[in-house]
Amino acid sequence: MATNVLSARKVETAPAQPKPYFLKDGGSLFLAVRPNGSKLWHYRYRIEGRPQIYSIGQYPDVSLESARGERDRARDLVKKGVHPRLDRKMKVAAQVAHNENTFEAVARRWMASNSWSEGYTSQITKTLEKDVFPEIGTMPTGDIRAGHLRPMIQKVGNRGAKTVAVNIRMWCSQIFEYAVIHEIAESDPAAPLKGLVKRRRTKHNPPLTWAEVTEFFSALAAYGGFRTTVLALKLMSLTYVRTIELRKAKWKDIDLRNATWSVPQTKMHRPHLVPLSQQAIEVLNELKTLTGGGAVVFPNHRKPSEPICATTLNRALEYMGFGGRFSGHGFRSTATTLLALLGYPADRVDLQLAHAKKDSSRAPYDHTKFISSRRVIMQQWADILDALAGGKSLTEVTSEFGPLSAKREELRRVIERED
Repeated sequence: MATNVLSARKVETAPAQPKPYFLKDGGSLFLAVRPNGSKLWHYRYRIEGRPQIYSIGQYPDVSLESARGERDRARDLVKKGVHPRLDRKMKVAAQVAHNENTFEAVARRWMASNSWSEGYTSQITKTLEKDVFPEIGTMPTGDIRAGHLRPMIQKVGNRGAKTVAVNIRMWCSQIFEYAVIHEIAESDPAAPLKGLVKRRRTKHNPPLTWAEVTEFFSALAAYGGFRTTVLALKLMSLTYVRTIELRKAKWKDIDLRNATWSVPQTKMHRPHLVPLSQQAIEVLNELKTLTGGGAVVFPNHRKPSEPICATTLNRALEYMGFGGRFSGHGFRSTATTLLALLGYPADRVDLQLAHAKKDSSRAPYDHTKFISSRRVIMQQWADILDALAGGKSLTEVTSEFGPLSAKREELRRVIERED
């Protein structure tokens, strides 16, 4: 055990002299007193027979008691063959890396490592930049605890954005999992907060009834807004694609000659082929004269290089009298419901909707599968809409397109060839 010689009083009152001198404390700890009055703690040791000096720190920043504690720690390292100076450098480097791995820096690396759709990437980025980075963005990721995340998530939930709050917790959890994998953090503090904010129950988009389909087309004909908005709603009813897919449609993906629309990436992160009916081709030909000079099919009127806003179609539906009871996404459920009532094969309709299957063991998705029968269905669906828009009754439509109709026999023959 080291024999302690110095006292706190002696260290404090040690005077400066014309030449540097040393005060020994025992155990190879000594205090260097310089002519300018500064005092620095040192520990003298040997490794592999070579004398070394480890600078502990300056007095009074490092007290006598703290210097002795650091000497003891350094001596234990020397016994293990570790240089105290090297150990300090490694710890400093680790601390620097720790401080540089802020939550924002790690989150941006996590985002860059994923290959989401453009829309989903934008959604995550904007949410993190608005609600997360201002709160914890500058904190080292490894220092963040559940207590830092809880008020941030609750703050977003309390303003009524419950879905956003739930997404923030989910995305933060994924960021911490990324950090754990890369040895930046030891655990995921967002995991225990699952359920902190309850997501609002999803309000599904109700389908139009038979009578409402007629009402819709009458209202659409009378709508006095932009012609491109009218054509967008008409094309959505004919193709029943997702709203975001319609909004971001580009002319390069539409083949009018072969009557196909290749949606490059759907919500399910895969391409989707939409056969175009004669009615859809007519709509697109008219659109070509209006917007064909640009890249997007439905350009924003203020920023022509960008697509129409997410709210454009639903606003138009509100003006037409469908606010609160129908939305653009509801064309998908309308097609699903009416085609099911008419007895159309669910597997073909479902494939045309580009739905994801829960069975992960199924064969890889093929966006061209059953394309012939899907083309027939899409044409007949357009004809059904025309019939309803023209005022035909349910009985008349069923007679023309139902299971016992000549049109259904046409579809059956195509399906037999595909199977």
